Amino acid sequence: MKKVVNYDILRELLIFAIALLLAVMFWQNNILLTFLMILVYGARQFKWSAKGDNIIYVSGIILGCTAEFIGTHLGVWTYSAPLFMNIPLWLPFAWGLVSVIIIRVSLPFIEE
Repeated sequence: MKKVVNYDILRELLIFAIALLLAVMFWQNNILLTFLMILVYGARQFKWSAKGDNIIYVSGIILGCTAEFIGTHLGVWTYSAPLFMNIPLWLPFAWGLVSVIIIRVSLPFIEE
């Protein structure tokens, strides 16, 4: 793995930490946290976009929401501040962001 890739991985992990911190701090305010999750992804895409990120993002939203809808509908888990179909409004955007981060952190290890 190249030295430059290490910085890319660290950047993605930092973005993940920021998103997690925002979720912990603002989970009770659905609208604000939704805006912040979209802002984090938008800033990441503006500065460090890679081919396929938007497809991964939308796929993460769709697959993550599908699991969330099924899980909450069946009563497997619940959220304390749901706003849309038993989940918080910000959660789909967090799923999308984390999907992109997982791919970007994993790819350097696979491509060697």
